[in-house]
Amino acid sequence: MKGNEKQVLKIVEELKEAKENTIARKVGVSTRYASKICQGLVDDGYLEEISSGNFRVTLKGKKSISPVKTTGPIPILKGGN
Repeated sequence: MKGNEKQVLKIVEELKEAKENTIARKVGVSTRYASKICQGLVDDGYLEEISSGNFRVTLKGKKSISPVKTTGPIPILKGGN
């Protein structure tokens, strides 16, 4: 996933849902380019289009932008001599 795609997901997640023109303004790209990014994210299952030009992050999208959470101790691997 490219930087702009991840940025779009984070913006839409923060706003709960967002229109292409809002996304474009916040990312600093044209509405046409934002539309292209959003359509790619819809095709890949990270966003869903809830109405024409209005998007919401899917569960797959949320998982892709959430920080990795670990539980328990993290083993440290020692290299050979």
